[in-house]
Amino acid sequence: MTQDGCEQEPRGEGFTLIELLVVIAIIAILAAILLPALAKAKQSAQGVMCMSNNKQLVLGWHMYAGDNRDFLAINSDQGASFNGINSWVSTKIDWTPNPQNTNVQMMLSGSLLAPLVGNASKIFYCPSTTLYLSPLQRQLGFDHRIRSVAMDAAVGDGGGKPAAGIISTPTFFYAKKMGDLTRPGPSDSWVFIDEHPDAIDDNLLYIDPALVGGSGQFTELPSSLHNGGCGIAFADGSAQIHRWRDSNTLRPVIYLQSNGQRVTVVNSVDLAYLAQHTPRGP
Repeated sequence: MTQDGCEQEPRGEGFTLIELLVVIAIIAILAAILLPALAKAKQSAQGVMCMSNNKQLVLGWHMYAGDNRDFLAINSDQGASFNGINSWVSTKIDWTPNPQNTNVQMMLSGSLLAPLVGNASKIFYCPSTTLYLSPLQRQLGFDHRIRSVAMDAAVGDGGGKPAAGIISTPTFFYAKKMGDLTRPGPSDSWVFIDEHPDAIDDNLLYIDPALVGGSGQFTELPSSLHNGGCGIAFADGSAQIHRWRDSNTLRPVIYLQSNGQRVTVVNSVDLAYLAQHTPRGP
C-alpha cells in the first residue's frame, strides 16, 4: 500500500545490461551462421533461373534449324550479318555507357533468335550479373547489362571466324548444319555459355578444340558466378550449371575488360572440358 492508501502495481523485472548484451551477441552469431547459407540459397535459385534461360535460348536455336532445312543460326564474329542474315545477336557488351549495354530494343531488333523466343529479353542474361555494373554505369542509373550469354564460335555459319591469332588449329571448324555435329555429338556439344563479366563483348566465345589436354589459352573466360559455376546449354536442348575447378577460371570481377580474356593455363581441367565439348571437323 502507498501512503495515500492505493495499492501499488507490481513492477516487472527487465533485462540487465549483461543479459541484453548476451542476447545481442547470440543474434549476431546466428546472423553470421545463417547469412552465408542464405546467400548460397539465393545463388542456387539464380542458378536455376540461369539454366532455364539457357535452355530457352537453345530451344529457340533448335526451332531455327528446324525451320531452315537443318541450317544453324548465323554466328558471325563481332555479331555482323552474313549474306544478308542477322547473327543470333549483334550487340556488344562492355563497361562503358554504350547504349548497346542497355538498349533492349536494339538487341532484339538485331537478333536472329529473338522472334523465336518471344522477344523475351531476360533470357539473354544471367540474373546474377545484375550485381555487376561499372561505377560509371551505376552513376548513370544502369539497372543491368542486357546480355551475359555467348555462343560457341564453332557452332553456326558466319563471317570473320576465327579472328587472327585466336585459334592455333590451322583450319577452324564450325558446324553449319545440325548434322555437322558429330565430333562430339549434340548431347556433348556446347552451344550457349554465360561469359565472365570482364570478358563478355561480342556474341561468340572461342575455344580451341585441339586443347583437350588443358594446356593453352582461354581466349575469353566463362562466368563462375554460381558458386564457382555457370550456365551451359548443349545442342541436344539440355542445360546445366557446370562447376569450374581451376583457380585460373575462378577469377573475380574487377571491371576491366581485358581481365577475362587471353588467360594462359597448364593442365587445366576446365579448358580441357570445354575443348572436349567443342565441335571439331570429321
